[in-house]
Amino acid sequence: MRPASYSLSDDIRATTVRALAYMGGLAALAVGAAGYFHLPVGIAAVGAAPRPAWINVERPYPAFELRMPELTPGTFNYAIQRRPADGARKDVLSWGGPAAAGPYVSVEIFRPGAAGERFLDAPSEIAARIIGFKVTDDVKPAGQIDSKFGPAPLVDFAVASGGKERRCLGFARPFDQPAMQIAGWYCSAGQEVVDRATLACVLDRLTLSAGGDPHADEVFARAEVKRTFCGQRSPILAATPERAERIAPSRGAKLVLRGRLPQH
Repeated sequence: MRPASYSLSDDIRATTVRALAYMGGLAALAVGAAGYFHLPVGIAAVGAAPRPAWINVERPYPAFELRMPELTPGTFNYAIQRRPADGARKDVLSWGGPAAAGPYVSVEIFRPGAAGERFLDAPSEIAARIIGFKVTDDVKPAGQIDSKFGPAPLVDFAVASGGKERRCLGFARPFDQPAMQIAGWYCSAGQEVVDRATLACVLDRLTLSAGGDPHADEVFARAEVKRTFCGQRSPILAATPERAERIAPSRGAKLVLRGRLPQH
């Protein structure tokens, strides 16, 4: 039974108090949730990871080819990186690594997205790409070599990993029309000096496998005309598909002339 002093107004007052307490609890939960999911601008800026300047393309479709059969099989990697800010692109072909056995070779074809982007000198371009390596001998100019793309400035440097040092010879060949740069290096397996002819062959073997950029296609088409097919007669470097037997007959072989000689 309800007490005699109980009235309807007391019932309404008690219900109102309970409702206000319930609503206050919901408001406290809402404030806590808002503080959790909506951080202040300063705190969000500190906690959020910065967006990388370059992103790797998943399942890249190779646009360039570089056959190096004399290198260790199974160590080849093809990567494509894009810069979302302006659409720039890097195609990177590499064999081995700083800590791997055997030579370490890397070739990068860089096509900027923003008009007017300038390339640096060869030492600066290569130094920026090996900033994550343990460099034991700083990058310094080393003359140039002739290639099918024209003169290519060279740089000399050395890197080490796991207590093992290796000598490297790098290059950086910029183009104005179109804006493009081919850069990279060849690191020997140890401290032996890299033969410049070997690096020239790396450039000679770089070809276009999938077109799409008319200006880049034109650069490689002009370069292909000047290709020397290095290594064709070298016992060290792998031969190209062209064979000497197709040019000159082997010893002891008889030449057979077809047709008739004119009678005098």
